[in-house]
Amino acid sequence: MNDMLAPTALWAMHPAFLDSYLKRGAIEAMLPEGLAALANMGKPAEAAKPLDPIREGATVVIPVRGMMAPSGIIWGAGTLTDRLADMIREFGADSKVGAIVLDIKSPGGLVYGTRELGDAVFEVRQSKPIVAVASPFSFSAAHWLATQGSAFYASPSAEVGSVGVRSGHVDQSGLEEKLGMKTTLIASHPDKIAAHPYAPLTDEDRAVIEADVAEMNAEFVSAIARGRGMKATDVPGVHGTGKTFSARRAAETGITDGVMTLREAVAKYSSSRSRMELMRRRAAVRGAAAAI
Repeated sequence: MNDMLAPTALWAMHPAFLDSYLKRGAIEAMLPEGLAALANMGKPAEAAKPLDPIREGATVVIPVRGMMAPSGIIWGAGTLTDRLADMIREFGADSKVGAIVLDIKSPGGLVYGTRELGDAVFEVRQSKPIVAVASPFSFSAAHWLATQGSAFYASPSAEVGSVGVRSGHVDQSGLEEKLGMKTTLIASHPDKIAAHPYAPLTDEDRAVIEADVAEMNAEFVSAIARGRGMKATDVPGVHGTGKTFSARRAAETGITDGVMTLREAVAKYSSSRSRMELMRRRAAVRGAAAAI
């Protein structure tokens, strides 16, 4: 685990993937300093270079892989949200690019940076098609991202969903007691060490964490509502509050726009006729909204 991450960080990530990540980090944190350094040898300061986009004629396919996080926070991040947002805007401004397809295989990640990435996708879709394909899964923060595009598809064996935000607290005081250790924190104000891991979580600190989770979850729901053209109050009933959905079920309930492989999506949006039809629909919608 990277020490730049607070224990109470807000996550939008599939619980099974997140639990595995946090468990691995907890084990490393319990190792003596020398062994921890040895265990971390060879790990990059941040993610390896993301996969390069692929051009299929005027269509650009951008891989979205692994955990999502901003640059410089988590060494294991597979998709750096700030860099991806910049890339999407660059392709959005490129007149030689007719459509963008996001090839998503991600369990989600940190809430940090996800809204900004979603905003970049929603911004670009006003001028050209930007399509997301869960291939084979798009969970939580990745689901947030996918719903901001012009269209959202899932490959036949895919799953989508896991909508929601999670945080937490680890009380290490019992472990320290067994090890014969005791940590004393000294700070300018109690707020500076709120929810620290060396004592049980106080009711006041719990309330703050719960409020943060609720606030960010409301943003998540609002983003889905904007991206999918629905009321925020209807989002939980369609997209769920943490459950995942098969490709078929997601298409039937309107979570996605249908079942489609990545290859099929690229072929569909590589068609100039398809791009023009979608752009005309977007222009018509904007015209209708302006007339209200």
